[in-house]
Amino acid sequence: MPGGKQKIAVLGGGVGALTAAFYLTEEPGWEDRYEITVYQQGWRLGGKCASGHDMRPGYGHRIYEHGLHIFAGFYDQAFHMLNRAYEALERPDNHPNKTVWDAFTPQDTIAIVDPDQPLPTARQWLLDFPPNARMPGTTLDTPPMIVMVQRLVALFLHGAPTRTRPPVPATQAPKFDDGGFAGVVDGVFTSLVDFVKKSEEELKACIEDFILHEIITHVEAEMLSFDSSSLDPETRLSLERFLYFGFLTQAVLHGIAKENLIHKGYDAIDRYEWSDWLYMNAVEVAKTQSPKWGDPAVRARNLIDWTPISSLYDYVFGYGDGGNTKIRSFAAGTALRSGFLLISYSGHFFWKMRGAMGDVVIAPVYLALKKRGVKFEFFARITDLSIDPTTDRLASIDYVRQVELKEPEKGYYPLIGVPIPGWPKDVPLEGWPAEPLWDQIRDGELHRSSGRDTEAEHNEEPGGGGRACRLEAGVDFDKAIIGISVGGLKQVCASFPERLPRSNWGPMFDAITLTRTCAMQLWMRRDMDDLGAVSAGRTLTGADQPYSSWSDMSHLLSRETWSGAEVPRSIIYFCGQIQGPQNGPPANIKAYDLAVSWLETNSDFYWPRAVSPTSPYNLDPDLIYDPDPGAPGDVLTRQYIRANCAPSDLYVQSPKDSVYTRMDAHQSGLENLFLAGDWTRNGINSGCAESAARSGYRCAMAVLGKLPELPT
Repeated sequence: MPGGKQKIAVLGGGVGALTAAFYLTEEPGWEDRYEITVYQQGWRLGGKCASGHDMRPGYGHRIYEHGLHIFAGFYDQAFHMLNRAYEALERPDNHPNKTVWDAFTPQDTIAIVDPDQPLPTARQWLLDFPPNARMPGTTLDTPPMIVMVQRLVALFLHGAPTRTRPPVPATQAPKFDDGGFAGVVDGVFTSLVDFVKKSEEELKACIEDFILHEIITHVEAEMLSFDSSSLDPETRLSLERFLYFGFLTQAVLHGIAKENLIHKGYDAIDRYEWSDWLYMNAVEVAKTQSPKWGDPAVRARNLIDWTPISSLYDYVFGYGDGGNTKIRSFAAGTALRSGFLLISYSGHFFWKMRGAMGDVVIAPVYLALKKRGVKFEFFARITDLSIDPTTDRLASIDYVRQVELKEPEKGYYPLIGVPIPGWPKDVPLEGWPAEPLWDQIRDGELHRSSGRDTEAEHNEEPGGGGRACRLEAGVDFDKAIIGISVGGLKQVCASFPERLPRSNWGPMFDAITLTRTCAMQLWMRRDMDDLGAVSAGRTLTGADQPYSSWSDMSHLLSRETWSGAEVPRSIIYFCGQIQGPQNGPPANIKAYDLAVSWLETNSDFYWPRAVSPTSPYNLDPDLIYDPDPGAPGDVLTRQYIRANCAPSDLYVQSPKDSVYTRMDAHQSGLENLFLAGDWTRNGINSGCAESAARSGYRCAMAVLGKLPELPT
């Protein structure tokens, strides 16, 4: 609008959209240039990262999540934004989350499932990652691939089972009765340690032949003649895992050299599926480097079936057909970048939130934006975007006003104060409720009693209806940012592929696949050690589908408000992929039925002291905390189990060839529409909060006319 502020409409309230709005408000003088309004369906922000507290009496304000959310150590953009948001809030010293580091706790050891191991104690494999002095969010530069290679080799050496290795849990510590084994590993150390110590400038001068021959050859040379037959089982297992890690390192470095990826970048191999690419290079390495070690095809197949490889697919929901483990679907370049980023963590491998994701991540960003003057329109479901018939501009945005507020001039305030045990009652933690605050809504009790769900996938939910509204370009908005996920985009942008044939809307909709996920949360009456859990305090992946990842989240008991003699002693969160066409309540019923069968099969493996032969799900129901013992149904129905099947809840996968169809923030094909979300081309191209945050940052820079080049 000439001479006035530009109106920016942000559609959706997920991490990508909120990040875009946040970095716009980081621009000096933004308030004189822009008027920003966020339009969000339902009562809360966060998208797939939304969470809520159960406010019913006796339920302890317990936390409900869409899934298992943990920040990885490479989430630099997300941590950078959170640092700035927390600083903007200027919370008092006695606030439970005054700074971002009050809200996160580090985790250096994770567990992966190695089910075929003959040693029962080795079937939950604990991997420890050494902490470092870097802090996430202090730099936004992605390390070049040559530095990633250096860190891969350093991690390989750290994993070497030698006497000088940093301490590991006692149950995992290998024995070294045979001096020859230690000598082999020492030889590898001697060969590679100089490479790890090289400066970045020296590494840039390294050519691919050096990487291939100087590293790979040394690994093989030290191993070929070693006889492991005399080792005890635990030491033999340590050697086996070390050799597999060495073989993996060889195959990856061989592929990098063969494809000249240091110069071409990761995307050059996204035409392959990750396991196919790894298998191809592992076969070549086995043929040329170590033919005496057996059939190269068998060795390569064993490598891609190795549990650290298969577990990566669980981590990224990377199986096709809703979690069919026979269908792997993760583009090779995206997978290689993801693996390198994971091992290039800052500070710690994982950072667990000390609270709900909505409280730790979404609420502070919302409050900071509100403080800066950004407006929010809740209960605004976007239904259609229309393109001008004569120009490549977005002409209008249709949405449904889902409910009417009692005091529309005040707007809807979505947060509650969660009284945290041990903290002053007048300084509660700002959090999201698990349902709308009906007292702010006209006819709120009628909506509540009818089962109205303003987050349902369409507008025909019980008690549905609403008022149709339209935003007109040049009147209600000048620029728009769309942060809706792909499942929702296919509905609200249905006309885009035909109307914009030169854009990537059609190819992207065809290439990017979506998967349903499921989540389960259990509150237990004993702590994890009493339940017999090997992985107490840790996050585990590689378990059976559909609940293939789980984590001990007992630290969240300090962010819930249980009282009395009988309170929960531990909490377990689960997530995974789920198949089937069901939606709404039928999908949740299926998630419950699958939870029963999963627990029946797996409880004695993960929590051996908690099983009961008479329990319908093997886990002793008396050990599950029941917040309402007199209610109908069994205690498992009063835990939290859900299926994420609504279009905007679907996880965005990264199958091969799909990266080439993704659009960057400025590539919508419309000059006044910008893109934000983990589905864009943003330098990670994989479904995670960091991918969404990087996309949102790029979106803000595109609006400001400062978009940097994508890292290769």
